[in-house]
Amino acid sequence: AQPIARPVKEGWVLLRCSPEAWFYKITHQREIKAGGRRRYLRLTADALVIYEDDPGRKNGKGAQPQEVLLIASISALFGREKGSDCLRLLVSRGVFWELRSQSGDAAELQAWSAAISSRLMHFRQAKRQSQRFTKSALQRVLDVQPRRVRSRRLRRTVVRYLPCCEPCVGVPNAFHPAMRKGSLQGGPESSSFRGSREGHSALVDAARLAEVSDPELQEAQGAHWSDEAVRYLAYLHRIPEELDRDFLLTLRMGAPDGLKRLIWPLAAGEAVIPPIQRGGSDSFRDPGAFYDGVCKRAFGGLRPDRLQDPVPTFCQGIKGMDEAPPLRKVVKHLGIMSREGEEALRRLLWCIQLTCHSIEFCPFMPNLLATLLPFFDEAETMLLVSNIIREAEMEPDPENAANARLLRTRQQLNKQAKLFVREARKKHVAQEAIARMEELGLDVHAVAAELLQDGLAHCLHFRALCRLVGSFLREGTEVILRYGLALLSLRSAEIAGCSTAEEAKEVLADLGKDVSTPAAIDSLMKAAFSYFIKDMNMARISSCWGSSYVAPRDGYTPHLFCRPRLFQPRGHCPDAVWEVIWAWVPTWCRVLDPHLIYTPMSHGTSLRTCLEICRKREDSPMIFFVYTKEGDIIGGFSPTVWVRTSGYLKLTSLRRSPEEAFVFRRLAWSPKTEIWSWSGQNDMLLDASELRGLSFGGDSAAISISKDMVHASTSMSATFNSPMLVSPFPTDVPSADSKEEEPPSPHTAVRRSSSITMCGKESADFEILSFEVFALQ
Repeated sequence: AQPIARPVKEGWVLLRCSPEAWFYKITHQREIKAGGRRRYLRLTADALVIYEDDPGRKNGKGAQPQEVLLIASISALFGREKGSDCLRLLVSRGVFWELRSQSGDAAELQAWSAAISSRLMHFRQAKRQSQRFTKSALQRVLDVQPRRVRSRRLRRTVVRYLPCCEPCVGVPNAFHPAMRKGSLQGGPESSSFRGSREGHSALVDAARLAEVSDPELQEAQGAHWSDEAVRYLAYLHRIPEELDRDFLLTLRMGAPDGLKRLIWPLAAGEAVIPPIQRGGSDSFRDPGAFYDGVCKRAFGGLRPDRLQDPVPTFCQGIKGMDEAPPLRKVVKHLGIMSREGEEALRRLLWCIQLTCHSIEFCPFMPNLLATLLPFFDEAETMLLVSNIIREAEMEPDPENAANARLLRTRQQLNKQAKLFVREARKKHVAQEAIARMEELGLDVHAVAAELLQDGLAHCLHFRALCRLVGSFLREGTEVILRYGLALLSLRSAEIAGCSTAEEAKEVLADLGKDVSTPAAIDSLMKAAFSYFIKDMNMARISSCWGSSYVAPRDGYTPHLFCRPRLFQPRGHCPDAVWEVIWAWVPTWCRVLDPHLIYTPMSHGTSLRTCLEICRKREDSPMIFFVYTKEGDIIGGFSPTVWVRTSGYLKLTSLRRSPEEAFVFRRLAWSPKTEIWSWSGQNDMLLDASELRGLSFGGDSAAISISKDMVHASTSMSATFNSPMLVSPFPTDVPSADSKEEEPPSPHTAVRRSSSITMCGKESADFEILSFEVFALQ
């Protein structure tokens, strides 16, 4: 057979192949002594070709190669030293070929070794060179034009299609004017941003915002952005990946108020200002349309104008925190907001609570919203925060993520506090402060958790918090950790000098008191990002509770924040009453929406009309309200609407349990809504008849409405263990949580001018101002 390539060396050898690696000599000594298989070996430029016979013969076993071993597949070559009796070629893990001289001549074996190693060296050198040959190097080889000609051509192309991005695209640190000198060959030097540094939304008190603002800080932050970069950013919907690093570094230096509406949304992942487009784009989401959809999901067809405390602040379950604290206690910088801004903040918190169910614990959320609202309108703020929440929900394992997008659980806070303590113990961070706090008996984990839980908002000046929030929008919760370490480090000497635990707590409560000037804010930022955190992997941190501050409390029941979706006509019940009674509605009913189906002002005062309307919705649960002329509101919830009965309704005919029924009241002189649930002492839920009227509860009805729909009465009812729900005497109506007391005598009690008339000790008649029946559908 003709040679497959010009041979480098050829001849007869003794050949063996074994998969047993280095145990070959021990296990196969007998086969080695036998001499192995006699094969003809030919070394070509790229392979070792093995024949059973001499390939020079025209016939026989040398006509075709038995096997071909590529030089490139050889990973190691052993036995090249003098005195070696064999040559081993390691092909793959556990498999090698062994070559021995047929004549036993060591010189012949050395010749084979030199020939094979020479070819192997050429292949290895070529592999190393190919790995160093990048795409850019290949482009330089292929492009034979001079560099200056190529630069002019690129610049003309960029200017023709996108003139605003020419000074900053594809250049390191492109957003900073000082770093862009000669960014493109022949390009002019960029100038600092010349637009207005000031800007705020209508939701902030301009005078109060000016009190916490510094013109020098605005000017310094504006100097880090160029006119060219700002014009380029106006074309973007998202930051390109190749510019992400430069954008991130420049954002750490801050953005003036006049640029926050442009820069902060891009940092969060999506522009809220429509980008300048050539030819249009469908990727931009209108914040107004998006927020309308969110409000419809949260509130139904009516957006509430006034919302009272408590509102969702996502800070329940922490030791020392109220069950439902007022908003002003949670948000430190709420004072700079106008009344409209505060109402917008309350609506946003309710929207997040009702539409996003992944947030268990996040005191930073209300502070984040309060930092965004001074510069964005309500819809834009909701779009920004929803992008962050969506990214956080997409994390596969948020509790073990190296850099969580947003802390949403107490376990995440627990692990971040442990990481904070670990990094603070390092020599060049706050080692002395941590050691001193431990000497004074302070729980350093609890201190760290309390410091980090609201994103440092409680101890930072508003402008320093804005700097932190800007970086957080791009980099996540690692920013909060770094700023916390920087604050502790800057006050480390002061903490180390404290003689009592109370003094240390005072310093910790006001760590950022001196961080208000432009120089101090810049120093804090530089210190924060100067720390080297070797490992941010939360999977390596124990999930055991680090302190009782974050650990679950036995017997603790959090306040349930929920409210129904209301539609027109919505009736006269205030939102505050809806929020309380909706928490008592069974879970299976809270997925339904209340719809007003009957009111005398719209449908007339005929009880027959009321019962006929209810009959069409006989499978729906019901909430009804009775309003008095004095401003009292009483009512009840039933698993079924009013239906005609002959006597009290048989409970066996109900599809759902009556144990979920309750009555409630909201008195005119009291802000508290009180609830009395089903007692189980009797089977008297409701009675409805055109002759007898409507009764709810038995053994003296809790609420009874006459057939003319004008008068009603209330009594102490055994069905709910409820007292008389209204009274002409403000002092003789016991609270649901108070002990039973003897009501005062009508002669000594202060009687209010009302239509309520006492009918004995435990019942009263009154005139109805309005009556409303809602079916849950």
